[in-house]
Amino acid sequence: MAAALLVAVTSFAQVQIGAGYVNSSDRTKISNDAEVSTAASNGVYAGLGVTLPLAGDLAVTPGVYYMFLTSHNGRSVANGILSASGDLQEHYVNVPIYFNYGAELVPNFRLFFFGGPTFSAGIISKTVLSASILGFSANTAIDNYRDVSGYGRFDVMLGGGMGVDLGKRLRLTVGYDFGMMNRYTEGNGIIRHRNQLHGGLAFLF
Repeated sequence: MAAALLVAVTSFAQVQIGAGYVNSSDRTKISNDAEVSTAASNGVYAGLGVTLPLAGDLAVTPGVYYMFLTSHNGRSVANGILSASGDLQEHYVNVPIYFNYGAELVPNFRLFFFGGPTFSAGIISKTVLSASILGFSANTAIDNYRDVSGYGRFDVMLGGGMGVDLGKRLRLTVGYDFGMMNRYTEGNGIIRHRNQLHGGLAFLF
């Protein structure tokens, strides 16, 4: 019975394999009344999802995606005699569960809207600090989860977006997710959230 149900479900499922661009915004406030400090990162994502029909034009698409983010901050003083920089590199595994609703407006062109939660887990987060003076340089790497106090790995994001299916073989999407959990885990009134804009392309099977 269970095997027959699985076959019936998978016969209607649509697998997608895709990748795209991510712009991430890390927003921090030291208190409720303080101004927001924002740090931006850029990166890519890749993975797969499975679209399962629910009722009519309503469907749900769970997936698993790897995401890499990076940013660079540098400063040079004294006409370049002294310079310092910090390069952030982060790796995540994201599990979105998006509900989508749409319709085929013209043959081979389906417009849809999607929304839902994304469960996010940070795998690696490191900052590589570099400094140079008069041609001499030094580098050190910081594990942000281990060496930085209060930086949490986990988040639940909530967001949505829109997309189009072309010829039932190609899917283009753009969306935005809001981080719902405070990534700062030590309390003290500090609030830290990560939001992300993403756009990508997927092949449908």
